[in-house]
Amino acid sequence: MIGLDSSSVIDFFKGDNSLKTALEKINEPLALNIIIYSEIMFGLDLSNVSYKKEEIFYDGFFDSFLIFELDRNSSKKSSEVLWHLKKTGKIIGLFDCTIAGIYLANGINKILTKNKKHFEKIKGIQVISY
Repeated sequence: MIGLDSSSVIDFFKGDNSLKTALEKINEPLALNIIIYSEIMFGLDLSNVSYKKEEIFYDGFFDSFLIFELDRNSSKKSSEVLWHLKKTGKIIGLFDCTIAGIYLANGINKILTKNKKHFEKIKGIQVISY
């Protein structure tokens, strides 16, 4: 199973050709996690009607995939990711640490992302970039 990152989901909405090419090469199930949904929603002013199309798209998109939640186990794994990176001087954002932590806690060690620079720093994650 391969976890998607926020960049992948946003690029899917945008119809990014490099993402389409990458997806054609993948023969594994894909998964999402709830932090990605939060990260995307934070980028949309839901009181502004011009974002309604995106909101509807993302709601439908997330309804189509297995979604992993943030629970105690994945919160601990996210903390491990964060502290390992801090100790090695490779700090990334909390969202990315949590996205990776949720996937790792659920046995997913691959992530499809355009944000290779952050995720390649995380021990145990294989980055599939496009």
